[in-house]
Amino acid sequence: MDYAKIREDLKEYVDGISEIRVLSAVRMDKVAGAGAYALKLREDYQKIGVLGERCRRILEETLYPLIRTPEHMPEEAMFALQEFCDELLEPASGEELDLFLLFEVSEKLLKEFSFRNHFDGYAKQLNMHISVCYANVNRTARLTVDRELCTFFRDKGLLAAMIAREILYDRDRYASLSPTAQTYILRACRFYSALYDTFFAEPETNAARYQALIDACEVSSDPFYLEQTPDYPWEQHRCRCLEHMGQLTERGDRWQFTREQCREINGRLGELRKEWEQDSEKVKDILPEVHFRLIMLRNAYFAGEIEKKAYQEGLLKLYEEYADYTYDMYAVQHNLLIPTEYLLTLQGERVSAREETTIRILYDRIIDYILKSVNMDAFNYLQEYLMGFLEAFIEIPGTMTFEEMGLYCLAALHPPTYVHTLQVAEISRCLMEHLGRRFPGVLIEEYGYAGIDAVFADLPHLIHEIYHDALCFDFGKLTMVDSIFTYGRELLDHERKIIKLHPKVGADMLARYSSTKHRAALAECHHLWYDRTAGYPEGAGDVPGIRNAILAAADSIDAATDPIGHSYQKTKTLQEVLGEITEGAGTRYAPFLKPLLSEKAVQEDLAYLLDEGRQNQYQKAYYLLSGVRNRLQSDG
Repeated sequence: MDYAKIREDLKEYVDGISEIRVLSAVRMDKVAGAGAYALKLREDYQKIGVLGERCRRILEETLYPLIRTPEHMPEEAMFALQEFCDELLEPASGEELDLFLLFEVSEKLLKEFSFRNHFDGYAKQLNMHISVCYANVNRTARLTVDRELCTFFRDKGLLAAMIAREILYDRDRYASLSPTAQTYILRACRFYSALYDTFFAEPETNAARYQALIDACEVSSDPFYLEQTPDYPWEQHRCRCLEHMGQLTERGDRWQFTREQCREINGRLGELRKEWEQDSEKVKDILPEVHFRLIMLRNAYFAGEIEKKAYQEGLLKLYEEYADYTYDMYAVQHNLLIPTEYLLTLQGERVSAREETTIRILYDRIIDYILKSVNMDAFNYLQEYLMGFLEAFIEIPGTMTFEEMGLYCLAALHPPTYVHTLQVAEISRCLMEHLGRRFPGVLIEEYGYAGIDAVFADLPHLIHEIYHDALCFDFGKLTMVDSIFTYGRELLDHERKIIKLHPKVGADMLARYSSTKHRAALAECHHLWYDRTAGYPEGAGDVPGIRNAILAAADSIDAATDPIGHSYQKTKTLQEVLGEITEGAGTRYAPFLKPLLSEKAVQEDLAYLLDEGRQNQYQKAYYLLSGVRNRLQSDG
């Protein structure tokens, strides 16, 4: 076995998927003009196709034979894979790459190091596995309609954490480890409580989570551990434990700690405050001042030490004092978490005129911030905190709807998906208009109109509705952009399940708001076949008839013909796609699409939308992301 070649291949894979991540969204400072933007995207996605093919070969020829065999691997292969894990979880950019593949590799390595009684390697991999599982908990926690995957990764991580705790508290075994391995065990026991950061609140686990941090904190004052691992950064360890305690109440105490527990947490944070007062510069080296102040402010509120108004004013003051446009973890947290905490204090209450003005200002600044974030570092933090912000979002009638904010988020997180959304909306509008004018009987049968004149009178409303249906139909993908980035290989089972959840997630999002709740059913059903014999999700409710049929066709037409956003796959001509839809009429697609799509005027309009129309949409994306136009136009 050529281990040098294995390392070379794995390094090439990491470099490849890192470049794919960069190529999937063009930075605005790299292009001059809308035409150059579209051309750069086309070129970059062609490169993605080449890189993806090479990455797939590396997996099939090098990686999978190592990790998907029941045979035990040589030690050299184990260490090559451990280096591979390091690269995927902590690359130079600070991003997390290919998390589900990383989980599969890490699971295999845990078994291998355990089998060989290689304690140092095992300790490192335990720490790695907890981090891998936490990253996957973060990813799957956004899928608020399904607990299975999130629970799976949480429990796998907790199992590794329990093993690390056993090693920590078995003093003879801990003493037998090298200082490096001891460091990994200490980190694992400090960090693993984050595995409870699921989207679902489980009050019964809060006590265990809090106690884990107390235990990890107390280790830092135990003479045995101080003597055994004297070079370990104990002060940082203690500050991090207290920081994690302060984060337990994050996002409006979403995990539902009781008032008594909040008071206990706030009391413990007095130790962090004392250290800050004694040497703030030393603590600042561990966590920024804005983060420290946010933790203290929020926990004082949930402990009942300050009133809501003082908390709200404190949040807004923090937001103003520390405004910046950087994109590391703490900067993203400041720009998105602080406004989120403010919005959460207003949930379920009447919003006053003053508060409405404040919210408008916050939204404008958040939109400005996220639109400038394209292809910046810390993408995983941006997506995490942006999803938290959307959960707390409050519509301002006449000013900012969930539809509009969702489109801004799509543009910021994945411009090709944003353009695809705009394209599907235009194609849907086109098909509805032609259907109403050329085949009004279909609409009479569906909606019970009195006659053709009634159809013509209501057609502008139907066109408006299908257009806005289409603008919202893919919002579920906002929660899984990091899975969409997986261009370099075939989807793993977990990823395939995530992608298939996007209709349900989108429907759940839309159902929260009065302006979009009537679009939720269509978002849920847009991947179901017309005859419901295939597609997903299973168990969906009533399919919204013509609306769903038009949207499904529009989605297929744009996705199959897009030479930019889908150029890593073989694109098809319009006639090829129309032929597939005609062939599938009555099964996958609605029967009325066959005569509709055979109309010359329909084909001419579609040809325009897929050529010049698509270029116009990429220009719109360019203007939006470059700041030339600060507001998107979502009206049909």
